[in-house]
Amino acid sequence: MDCPDRTVEVTVRNTGQGTEDYAIERNDGSAAVAGRLGPGASRTTELTLREDRRTRIEVTWRNRPVRERTITADCRRGTPAPSPTDELPYTGADSTVLWARAATGTAAMVTGAIIFWYGGIWPRRREQIFAKKGE
Repeated sequence: MDCPDRTVEVTVRNTGQGTEDYAIERNDGSAAVAGRLGPGASRTTELTLREDRRTRIEVTWRNRPVRERTITADCRRGTPAPSPTDELPYTGADSTVLWARAATGTAAMVTGAIIFWYGGIWPRRREQIFAKKGE
């Protein structure tokens, strides 16, 4: 992405043996760019994106998507959008979180066992509250 101009270059290559039609479509309401490539030819098209909006760029061949990518033009803030080759940071659980979850589960099981045991012995009384019907 070229930030001051908010332009993106899209290169389409024809690796087949015949002439093929293609289209570059965007989801921002602008018109599709259509073209025709001969065998082994390639063409680069510059597209201008809207500021601070996610734009999905899709290359289609015979009305079927070949490749698509979502790009955000973030030129006002001075930070370019991350390139597709950037990796996301690791946000998964580490070993301390797993040990904490295991300890919490064990504590919940022990608490449940104590409540179950105490519920079994609590209502017992030695004296009889109601007399039996036969007496």
